[in-house]
Amino acid sequence: MKVPTTAPESDSSRSCPCGSALGYAHCCAIYHLGEAAAPTPEALMRSRYSAFALGGLGAYLLATWDPRTRDPALTEAQLDVQDSHWLGLEIIEAQAHGAQGMVEFKARFRPVTAAALAAPQVLHERSRFRRHRGLWRYLDGIIDPPADGAPVSRNAPCPCGSGKKAKRCCLR
Repeated sequence: MKVPTTAPESDSSRSCPCGSALGYAHCCAIYHLGEAAAPTPEALMRSRYSAFALGGLGAYLLATWDPRTRDPALTEAQLDVQDSHWLGLEIIEAQAHGAQGMVEFKARFRPVTAAALAAPQVLHERSRFRRHRGLWRYLDGIIDPPADGAPVSRNAPCPCGSGKKAKRCCLR
């Protein structure tokens, strides 16, 4: 995995943007620097959020995005640009079943182009992840996913988006 040789502001006194309550150097920086691979879809989601929040980690964002679902025209330079001030991450649900994973989250942000007094916005997404050769990768996500709560039929498509029937996936 191509990663930067240094992570932004990696001193241990700085809080990690992912909201884990750990210092950045002991949290997402270890993934950004390639010292470890994210062990769960949630850890990968948090590290990707931190990469967006810190900026300048486009190489990491590309390396952790499954190449089969990533737009081939997307470049590291495009992902390096900070077009938003990220204000906080809330994990709503995270699960992993075998090589499939899902993380639903809300990320608060303020677009850079908006005035400083503009109200924060919320990105609500249900992201899918896949583990391949021991490494989790971001696949894709549904923005503003429909509210869960209704029971899932065993024979219905799994709500995680795997394409399998629920009984053969998350209802196991």
